Amino acid sequence: MKKYFVVSLVKNGILGGGIVADQEAITYHTGKVTVPREYRQLVMKYDEISDATEGWLFILPTVLVKMKNGKEYKFVVFFSRKRLINTISAHGFHP
Repeated sequence: MKKYFVVSLVKNGILGGGIVADQEAITYHTGKVTVPREYRQLVMKYDEISDATEGWLFILPTVLVKMKNGKEYKFVVFFSRKRLINTISAHGFHP
């Protein structure tokens, strides 16, 4: 079953969008054409995630997803930050 999260990618500003979580990966989607192509549909497979931590950007709750290849993606999570962490944890990664 897919789960949906309202998030913004923090990369050279705050880029609106959403995350869809399924059985294989979490995928960040945005329809904004001003966002570089590599971030418009960013797939993060669970087995490639090395760490996921909660944090803050001023007063906004965030989740930092670290990949095994060294890349990091910070997301402002507007609703259900704990549910996003739990979704990642349920698929093999345990923070």
